[in-house]
Amino acid sequence: MTDETEDDLLPELATPDPMTPKRRALIDGMVWRGLKLTEAAIEAGMTERNARMCAQDPTFRAALNMEMAAFKASQRPRNVHRLAELRDQNEAKGAAVQAIRVLEDLAQQADAAPPSDVRPGIVVIISRDYLQSEPLGSGAQILLSDSRDEDQT
Repeated sequence: MTDETEDDLLPELATPDPMTPKRRALIDGMVWRGLKLTEAAIEAGMTERNARMCAQDPTFRAALNMEMAAFKASQRPRNVHRLAELRDQNEAKGAAVQAIRVLEDLAQQADAAPPSDVRPGIVVIISRDYLQSEPLGSGAQILLSDSRDEDQT
């Protein structure tokens, strides 16, 4: 028999979402439908002043920026199709040449930059017991910190 109660089986609640449905509607109106702040506020059921106050909130701005990034990413495939349409048309030959250049640049960038999982700010902790005594390559540094060092101070 176990000592678990029904409460122990429930997942822990995350912190409450600070984005209210009206704030989400405001972001959706501005990002996905291209509305101005005042128009999106009216559709979200907010006053213009409240919408401006939301725009000053760091949490709201972070959510807005995330939604903008999603919007931009969702538009990229269509942009490539539009460039191909411009390339294939015969009325504006300058636009066709420019579209070809952009498409070629995009192809070169995709080929030249393999995806990377390297991110700045990662700390690697190496225990002294496993540290090799071989010299490091040029520009490499190892900074050692050990809990034993901190105890001696």
